[in-house]
Amino acid sequence: MTIYSDDLVRITNWIGGRSASAFGLYDAVAGSGTVSHGLVMTYCGAALAYTTGSFQHYLRRRDTRVVAHLAGNPGTSLPQISTATGMHKERVASSLQRLTTDGLVLSESGATPVPRSYRLAP
Repeated sequence: MTIYSDDLVRITNWIGGRSASAFGLYDAVAGSGTVSHGLVMTYCGAALAYTTGSFQHYLRRRDTRVVAHLAGNPGTSLPQISTATGMHKERVASSLQRLTTDGLVLSESGATPVPRSYRLAP
């Protein structure tokens, strides 16, 4: 199983958000802090945990843009995909790594030292 940096952000938000909510709830009910402090902490933790789902949707949309470009332009390099989609090269590289590992995209390199090209898997 490959863990990408994007996955680490998602996991950290989910765990951190749930932990902060639990601590805030404890602090509001039985802790030594004030109720308002505990409720604010609970709300912030819930908001952080909620962003996990939003982040996952963002990754899907980003991967979909890369796949859509490759569908019409097989054999495209990373810089070309980045320029065509308007996304930063690091984000395109992350999507390509994820899609390649999942078997949706194939990476091709020729005999010349040109940039690696990508196409959709059959």
